[in-house]
Formats: sequence, C-alpha cells, structure tokens
Amino acid sequence: MKSDTHLQEYDGELSFATDAWTSPNHKAIVAFMVHLQHKGVPLRMVLDVVEVADSHSGVNLAAAFAKMVDDFKIAIKMLGITTDNASPNDVMIDEPAKLIESFQGQANRARCFDHIINLVAKSLLHQFDVPQNGADAALDDAENALCELAKDLELGVREGGEEGEPPDDIEGLQDEREGMSVEDRTALDASVQPVKLVLVKLRKIASAIIHSSTKLLPAWLKVLADLELAERKMPRNVVTRWNSTFRMLEFALEYRLAVDEMTGDRAMELRRYEMDDNEWEIAKQLCDVLKVFNDATLYFSCDTPSLPMVIPAMDIIDEKLTNDSLDSDYEPCIRAALGMAKKTLNRYYNKTDPSNVYRIAMVLHPSHKLQYFRNAGWQVEWITTARALVCEEYDRAYAQCAVNVEPTQMKQSECTPSSNMFDNLLNTNVSKGEDNRDELECYLDADTERVDSDTLGWWYARCKEFPHLSRMAMSYLTIPATSVDVERIFNKGRILLPHLRNGLSAESIRALLCLAEWSRLGFVHDTDVLAVVSLPEAQEDDDGLEDGWDNILWD
Repeated sequence: MKSDTHLQEYDGELSFATDAWTSPNHKAIVAFMVHLQHKGVPLRMVLDVVEVADSHSGVNLAAAFAKMVDDFKIAIKMLGITTDNASPNDVMIDEPAKLIESFQGQANRARCFDHIINLVAKSLLHQFDVPQNGADAALDDAENALCELAKDLELGVREGGEEGEPPDDIEGLQDEREGMSVEDRTALDASVQPVKLVLVKLRKIASAIIHSSTKLLPAWLKVLADLELAERKMPRNVVTRWNSTFRMLEFALEYRLAVDEMTGDRAMELRRYEMDDNEWEIAKQLCDVLKVFNDATLYFSCDTPSLPMVIPAMDIIDEKLTNDSLDSDYEPCIRAALGMAKKTLNRYYNKTDPSNVYRIAMVLHPSHKLQYFRNAGWQVEWITTARALVCEEYDRAYAQCAVNVEPTQMKQSECTPSSNMFDNLLNTNVSKGEDNRDELECYLDADTERVDSDTLGWWYARCKEFPHLSRMAMSYLTIPATSVDVERIFNKGRILLPHLRNGLSAESIRALLCLAEWSRLGFVHDTDVLAVVSLPEAQEDDDGLEDGWDNILWD
C-alpha cells in the first residue's frame, strides 16, 4: 500500500493516537492513528482498526500497537503516543518502550486533554449528584425531599442521549471526597443542596414538557410565540454528559421568561418546580463556571490542536477555578464544588511532569519558547530543566541527523568583492566568520514571535535557516494534544452499524473504516479497487449465483 512507503520514507518522526471502543454489535475494537506533516501542513490518518477480543488490558493493547508498527515498518520513526487516562494505557505505554529503542515510554506520552477536561468537569458536577435510591432513613429531611422531587427522573435522563452516542468515559475519575473527614464531607453535602435542587427542577421541567406532547409542549410553543422567542425545545440533561448540563443551564437562562411563565401557570401543574431569584442566580453561576470547560472542549475538538496549547489551557482553567473559588460573589455551594474540581485538575497537571514532550513542544513554539514559563512565574530551576530537556534531545537525536534541506546559496553579486577599496566601507564592522552558535542557541536567543495557529508553517518556512531544529520542532509539534480524531473514527463506526445492519464482523468493520479513510487521503484509486474485485477470491463470492445476476435490465 502506498501509505506504507510514504511513512517509511517520511523525513521526520511520527506520533500516534489510540483509543478503544466497544461497537454496537459488541466487538472490542482499538484504533490507531498517525500524525505527521507535509510542507508545514498537519496530516493525520487511521493506520489500523483491530479487534482485541480478549480484553483491553495494557499488555493486549501494547501487543496490538507493536504489531501495527511492525506491519508498517515504522518503529524506528516512533516519537510520541497520545492516549486517554484509562489505567491500562499506563502499561500500554511502558511495554513498547522495552521493544522500541527510539521510544522513551512515559517521557514521550501525551494524555488526551479533552479527556482531562471531561474528568475535571465531571468532578465538579459529581458534587451535585442526587442519591439514586430515593428516600432513605440514612438521609436527612432535605435529601429525602430532594429524592422525592427527583423521583422517576433517572430513567428519563439516562435515555436522553443521542442515537448511538457512546457512553461517557470516566475512566480516571477519582472521588475527591475520599480524603475528607466525615465532618467535612457532611458540611460539603449540606452546602451543595441548593445546586442539587436547581438541577433537579430544570431536569424535571425539560422532561415534563418533552413527554407531554398534547398539553405542555403545545403550551410551551405558545408561550415562545407570545414572547417572540425562537421555537426551541429545552435540552434534556443526560446524566452521563456534563456538557448537556451546561447546555440545559444556558438554554434555561436564555429562556427564563418562558420557563417562569410555564412553572407559574397552575394549569401546567409545574408549580413545584418554580425557581426563585436566588435559584436562578445559582443556575447562572454554575453555567458561568462550566463555560470554561465547554470553551476548552470546543477548542481542543477543532481540527488537531498541538501540544503547546495544553499547559497554557490548564493554566487558564486553574486560574478560573482558583479565582472563582475565592470570589465571595459566588454562592458557597458553587465555591465548594470548584475546590473539588481544582483538586482533579491539579492531579492531571502533575501527571505532565514525567512527560518531556509537553515542555519540549512549548519551548519549540515560537510564541512561547522559555518566556512563557518566566511570565507564568515558574521557578528558575524548572525553567533551567525545561531548557536542558530541549538541549539534550536536540543533541541526542537531531543535531547531527541527515537533512534533505539544501543550504541557501548566496548570489554571485553578494560574494564578489568590489575592486574599489572604498566600496566596502559600510561592511568593515560585519563579522567575516560564521555564527558559531548552533541552531538551538540562535533560536532561543531570538525574541518570541506571535504565531497564532500555523506553527508548522512557521517552521517549514525556516527549514533552511534551522535545518536540524526545524525537523525536531515539526516532529514535536505534530504530537496530538487529544485522541479526538480516533473517536471520530468510532463515530463513523456507529453510523456503519445501525440496528438493522449490525452483523458485520470485526474484519469487515476494519476494512470499511480504513478504506474510507485511505480513500479520502488519496491512497486508494479506482484502478486499485478494480484490481481487488478482479482477484479470484473476490470472484468466488459470486458462486451459486446465476450468470448475469448483476446485469441492468432495460424496459
């Protein structure tokens, strides 16, 4: 296949992203994608989609990955791997490091940042979960009243997902309450009661309207028309999707007048879900703190954000959580939950420390270099370590590597001296020797430059100026910050396997998903398809059919 040759001859290092999936017909699937660049343009493509039938253990995932790399003969070009935070991936990263000399294991691992955002947001909202077992003697009166209000809500919420939507990935989520004393936990539970009540009310309103197609829904649409609001249904809060909570809150705040009119009308029988001004303020504050997670998710789900964006994004989220948790304008219930979310964020921020790729990629971004760390108040020792990591990796793998970039040739007029001794007076102070600094020193000594998105293009344009460093930079800047592209492959798999056509084997799923991706990238041509269908084994598929069964008959 042409992609084999392209990857083997690629002038640079390759990075990968992987994720696991259970298909609608219960196949345990793992997909692998490769990330690279071509003339400064980021490229990505699926390499393989394989069944790992035994279990998604770290050893099995590592074996599947090692086989894929060996099949494509690209082990020598391996740089980084991006995975989510599932515990088997720790082993999955360690095992290839034992077999592939160029891969440095955890030092070259990136963690899917969208998954981290998901875990932090879930950690915040987890504080507002309503007990699932209804009224119980162990619960206080407030909890029992809340459970009674939320009665029959769980099934409706859990059924609220879109058709074929994957289950929420909370592998790696830790209950931040575990380290708290009984007294502190009791105080936290009491403080977050108002938020629980707000969420239950809004969920019940949305569920009641959508399920009453002959009474509440027509009344809702009439209210919208009277208020001259766009005709929309209130989004239902899917319990496993934190961003559905954000969408529900955002909608409710925008359509507050309509919600108040519906709940204030005795005939609608929604009076028990009516919200006062304080509850609306709680809804507004919760929506505000969730917005940073929503914005980050959307940003890191667009195209393929590069690794240098992760640390600054974590810093922005950390600053938001810290400031809001200390802001007396926020309700105590919101501030308490923000403290729990900050603990989760700090845990995953610390997990970037064993990985060198984050700091190396940051330094190789022309907008950051080492200046970002100085501006962020990093300790001098940390900044020195970051510089040392880049220097060591550059000297180890790139300073002496062969490059395909030809050096810039000087024009003849620039190198021929004038015969008049006075013509060169202006150049007498120009150094006649070459700059003895290496490429990395020259780059780090130069000022930072504003480069918003086309960082690879910036480096590609400077390949002749930095022939070795540009190769290193473009290799590290193609390490994906998320495994979202792999998840998109799985989304296509869900489309491929509707309820009426879910008998496809794992091999057929693999073939169809890979073929679609490779065709999109131009690796499969019509002649290739014709050649395959003409093979004897393809012709044998028609055995038992009458000759001419596929002829087109004209009237």
